[in-house]
Amino acid sequence: MIKDRILSVDVFRGATILLMVLVNTPGTWSNVYAPFLHADWHGYTPTDLVFPFFLFIVGTSIAFSYKNRSVDVKAYKKIAIRALKLIALGLFLGAFIIHFPFFKSFSDIRFPGVLQRIGVVFFFAALLFINLNWKQLIWVTAIVLIGYWLLMTFVPVDGLTSTLERAPNNLANWIDVKVFGSHNYKADYDPEGLLSTIPSIASSLLGVFTGLILTSKQEKKATILMGLGGSLLIIGHIWDIVFPIQ
Repeated sequence: MIKDRILSVDVFRGATILLMVLVNTPGTWSNVYAPFLHADWHGYTPTDLVFPFFLFIVGTSIAFSYKNRSVDVKAYKKIAIRALKLIALGLFLGAFIIHFPFFKSFSDIRFPGVLQRIGVVFFFAALLFINLNWKQLIWVTAIVLIGYWLLMTFVPVDGLTSTLERAPNNLANWIDVKVFGSHNYKADYDPEGLLSTIPSIASSLLGVFTGLILTSKQEKKATILMGLGGSLLIIGHIWDIVFPIQ
């Protein structure tokens, strides 16, 4: 820790930003290295890790910032204002263009987005953190992930069995089209849509757990984090057999 900052988190944040820059500016879009492209649908590439990494960092920041904060109206207000600022900034950047009339027509504005999701995830993760202990947060994380899996695989869509493929009877896609209409990233889905924000909260809570470990008096923190991270990685790839990463 240097001047009350945790070096490992700063390095991780910097590496994530570097990867984001490489992904967004690959040099030429006509010939991009495969790791700098998103997976077609299932699976993941390094590019697909950028946004989850940012959500993870949001969680660690919550643990650092709110660990010893009192739970009062002022805390709730601060959390809500910060979340609304992120959402508003995301909507503004999504609507803004650099030439006259400087804003897209309303029908072309995308409502979901990266900053919007960060704002929503921060809001819920922060509220959960200041109101629950770490054991309760573990249960919430498990319920969120398992609940999302059950919704996506067992809830029928318009009388059809739900699919995990890119199709109209994919529950997450169906909800985004019904709620946002033409204001999605694509006509049939949005990668930062409503239902898929649920597991994103779990990504941030994993960052919260990491922040708690880093600020604890535990010995061999690196060993603990490597063990937990490796275990979760294995569990995730085993779960991928029945619930593909997407």
